[in-house]
Amino acid sequence: MSGDRAQTVLDFVVGMSVFLVAVGFTFAFVPSLLEPYAVGEGATVIVAERGAARLAESSLAEPSLAGAGSTATLSHACTIAFFDGTDPETASEESDCAWTANADDLHAELGVDDQRGLNLTVTQHGAIERLDPDDGTAVPMRAGPAPPGGTSVSSASRIVTIDDPEDGDPPETYRLTLRVW
Repeated sequence: MSGDRAQTVLDFVVGMSVFLVAVGFTFAFVPSLLEPYAVGEGATVIVAERGAARLAESSLAEPSLAGAGSTATLSHACTIAFFDGTDPETASEESDCAWTANADDLHAELGVDDQRGLNLTVTQHGAIERLDPDDGTAVPMRAGPAPPGGTSVSSASRIVTIDDPEDGDPPETYRLTLRVW
């Protein structure tokens, strides 16, 4: 080999290969290193699951069963008062309800910041159900705006029963769904 030769084609191929492997490694693994610090879709799933569990197991549950785990039996009076917009103190005094904010302020009840969208519906056979209080005005069991189209939405559902103590019929089964975006 003489000292007046420059790079050969083989040197160029080896150099470019090392460079392309380094760039590929950077794009493949650096985003996963930052994943624990980024807010992603997993956070909305957790918010939806915990919110639905809180509503079904403590906030809207029968006062005698609240905090007893996954009872999934909602109080008829507390559920009507929650969706009707009754003041929490009044509902607590009249029906021993455990929620601290009604459906008008769902973010406060679930402890979720206002930047997230929340939608709560209680359905039966795919339709939003209405509960009938003593005064005869049916209360639709839904809260929050509809999720916007084109946005990733996480949802969690619980199968719950609501027993109206005054009608004498067996408890009916409903689906409580919380959507978070």
